[in-house]
Amino acid sequence: MMTTFWQLMLAGLAAILIIMLVLMFMRKTTLDKLNYIFAMNTVIVLIILTVGFIDGREDMYIDIALSYSILGFVTSVILAKYIGGRKK
Repeated sequence: MMTTFWQLMLAGLAAILIIMLVLMFMRKTTLDKLNYIFAMNTVIVLIILTVGFIDGREDMYIDIALSYSILGFVTSVILAKYIGGRKK
């Protein structure tokens, strides 16, 4: 019963990710596309955690999800600094 719940959760998150990917390609501006990428980053972390619960090795997948989320955060800070420009 619990495995079925996590599989349904994984299918729902995958559907959300596909919808966000399609919507991202429909947008025209770079900032809109970046916002979708950052939101998809969060959904991917949730997918990693859900796979960990299905696999039964939560500790390993939590480490992977934390590493991925830190990488996404650093990327968003770098891109925000690059897009924002320099203050003189």
